[in-house]
Amino acid sequence: MAADVTTTQADPNTRLTDTLCTSLRRRQIVGSLNVALATAALVQSIVRSAKYSTIDELLALIKSVGRKLIEANPKELAAANIIRRILRLIREEYRAAAARQIDSAPNSVPSTPFMGPSTPGLNAPLDHYLNASNGGQYFPSTQASRQTSLSNFVAMRHSRAQMEKSGAEGYSANTVNLFASPGGPVRSSSGSGTPAQPSRVDSDEFMKHSAKLKPLLVQAIDEVVGELETTHEDVAKGAREHIHSSEIILTMGHSRTVEFFLKQAYKDRKFTVVVAESAPSYLGHSLASSLSSSGIPTLLIPDSSIHALLPRVTKVILGAHSVLANGGLFALSGSLGCALAAKEHAKPVVVPTGQFKFAPAWNLYHEYGAVDFQGPGAVIGELGKGGGGGTEGVEVVNPYYDYIRPELINLFVTNEGDHPPSYIYRLMKEAYDDEDVEL
Repeated sequence: MAADVTTTQADPNTRLTDTLCTSLRRRQIVGSLNVALATAALVQSIVRSAKYSTIDELLALIKSVGRKLIEANPKELAAANIIRRILRLIREEYRAAAARQIDSAPNSVPSTPFMGPSTPGLNAPLDHYLNASNGGQYFPSTQASRQTSLSNFVAMRHSRAQMEKSGAEGYSANTVNLFASPGGPVRSSSGSGTPAQPSRVDSDEFMKHSAKLKPLLVQAIDEVVGELETTHEDVAKGAREHIHSSEIILTMGHSRTVEFFLKQAYKDRKFTVVVAESAPSYLGHSLASSLSSSGIPTLLIPDSSIHALLPRVTKVILGAHSVLANGGLFALSGSLGCALAAKEHAKPVVVPTGQFKFAPAWNLYHEYGAVDFQGPGAVIGELGKGGGGGTEGVEVVNPYYDYIRPELINLFVTNEGDHPPSYIYRLMKEAYDDEDVEL
């Protein structure tokens, strides 16, 4: 036990990981963006100070950190999303460095084989094509006929195909055995036991230059952090294309992405915003105050009035906590009722969100099965704080988030463009590697 405590104190990365896990477990860090930034900072610190001899060791270390964060709070999917994104970037930088090393190695790629006699250009003299022995008749010589006959052309093509195949196999062997032990036997790519030519780029040679990878990896993570910090502005760039003048927009809660989206749209369009107060958190109050201070006409209503006002509303804009692969999403508690009412009145539902919230997970449980719950004190009141402290035999359900099915959503507006719910799985396929879906 004492040895474990000493190891934890000696390793700053372990201490930082445990601190972040504790914060997630106690919900001291709330919100997808805050969780994503904290996760990226932790991984960046690990990449800077970690000691590893192969890239697989670094990937395994980052994956172990991701598993700890997921275990600390499985409902904060943004942490795992950032881990997957960074793992993909590390592999891309590593492959690029390996490709540069192969290209810089001598004779790493076979030269182009000889393709037969050169062909004269279009401006060649006329007598070049005439055979003097035939009295200047326009017939090729016997030697030229043998060189350019169809059978010789097919033979040359077959020879070229064989040489290209052998060259590709050699290149593939170099790539596969890039980090094989120097001097050891290298087996051919055909799977036979006969040893092939040793790899021209061995592990020692590459690892001499692998120290240059660490700054590249840190820079790649910096780009992820920069993208996260500008997510709100990037999503809001297309706001004027989705909101038109004289519209009445309904929203609820206080999503920073939705706030930036509405403020950016109001620079070019004049509209009115109706904000539901979103009890019991009442986050709608802070959003209404922020929009009103920016000069946007804002109306604050209780949640019970949503259904009554929807016939006058032209569009519903909701924030998202996380987006799943099937196009469904988790949003602030109360958003499900708002989306169902919009479906009933045939009003479009638009969700502005950053692409870092896209999680390669499917909601295979009951709609409440993957929803996080909080204490009932905010609903029934706590004893001595204006409430009766509850009644025996009464069960109070107070979820943090609602699960909204994909058929209730019309469009996702992201920092990478606009996408329908049916296309979300394709975006995740492009953003994450298949081997990282399960950390």
